Amino acid sequence: MNAGPTEGAAGRRWLKLDTRILRHFDDALGEAGVRVDTGTGAVLRDLARRRGRFAALSAVARALRHPAHGLVVGNVTRKRLRVPAVFGWRALRGIYGWTKAVQARLLELRLIAQMRDDPDLAALIYNGSNFPESVLAQVAADLDRARLTVEGGFFPDSIQIDPRGVNAANSVPRDPAFYMEADDDFAADGLPALTKTRVVKAGDAAAATVPKDYIFVAFQVPSDMQVTRHSPWIKDMGTFYAEVQAAADRNPALTFVIKEHPSFPLSVQGSLPPHPRVIFANANVTRDLIAGAQAVVTLNSTVGLEAVFLERPAIILGDACYDIPGLVRRARDRAELDAALVDLATAGPDPVLRRQVLGWLWNRYLVRGSYAAPPPDLPRVLERQLRLMETAGPRNGGPQDMSD
Repeated sequence: MNAGPTEGAAGRRWLKLDTRILRHFDDALGEAGVRVDTGTGAVLRDLARRRGRFAALSAVARALRHPAHGLVVGNVTRKRLRVPAVFGWRALRGIYGWTKAVQARLLELRLIAQMRDDPDLAALIYNGSNFPESVLAQVAADLDRARLTVEGGFFPDSIQIDPRGVNAANSVPRDPAFYMEADDDFAADGLPALTKTRVVKAGDAAAATVPKDYIFVAFQVPSDMQVTRHSPWIKDMGTFYAEVQAAADRNPALTFVIKEHPSFPLSVQGSLPPHPRVIFANANVTRDLIAGAQAVVTLNSTVGLEAVFLERPAIILGDACYDIPGLVRRARDRAELDAALVDLATAGPDPVLRRQVLGWLWNRYLVRGSYAAPPPDLPRVLERQLRLMETAGPRNGGPQDMSD
């Protein structure tokens, strides 16, 4: 995290929801933070206090007539994918979705009231893809308020805090010229020492034996916004598995090693007949699989960026903030995937571009800290991150120097 003075709006306050994952941000924000209880009872009490009991009752009537279904699509999708035995039933999914949509409309009306009462409030949003955070994101956008979105960083002890969004929607420049033509050595202050350490999915299962030469394929959580919003070709892990098997059929000299995401409780194993050159290695260490691979294939996981970090070729099938020509290869269909697999010998990241991109991410973009331990000077950091929008052009042109 960069040091130095920051020009910001004096006394700006940040409205955030009671989402559990950002609970430690409350203390770090101090008087600059405004925490909103999203429980339905608390929402109605606040509306009654601000606008009167009749207005609160009118809000209930409006929410029942016009639930905010568009703000809970992510929640419904997550339930359907994670608990298909229950939410695979349309009726149950409909009841759940309608209930959440009513709650979302009530929260929307409550947040609108508070933000209109306090025109200087800015919004601090976690991820923004699911209720209740999707409601805050929508209200802040509709009212044209300053807003920042928070998500985990690409490296240990780092956080994304971005005015545009997170992951594929963030402010990271995608034009290699931004990095290659810069006067600054973005890595002069060092690079992260390690990539993320991931738990294994298979519990006490033994690690799989992998061949000397293989393509590592990193699966992701299918209900995550990285898949639901930023993967136009591969929409779920069942489809991904089928595409890996098809790629193995088209490329008989290659073996593919799959690791499923440890955070997702279901497995695609058994959904298709086994393939002799498609191996599952759920109990293996991800970093070891990356380091030993001929190349890494992923939709848009940070595993692709870890491959760059470990100087391995990375092929991405979805939209990613590190989709930078010369850093990774993009494959948007089978033909492009096959072409990338043929070019493995020359597909690694350009060493100068690699150093500049990793240096910019680590020293200029990411905030040092974690959900559990945000920066103690968080209000100052938020003001600095808000300037990303002020100095950023189109993503292919990218932000200019955002250092303090």
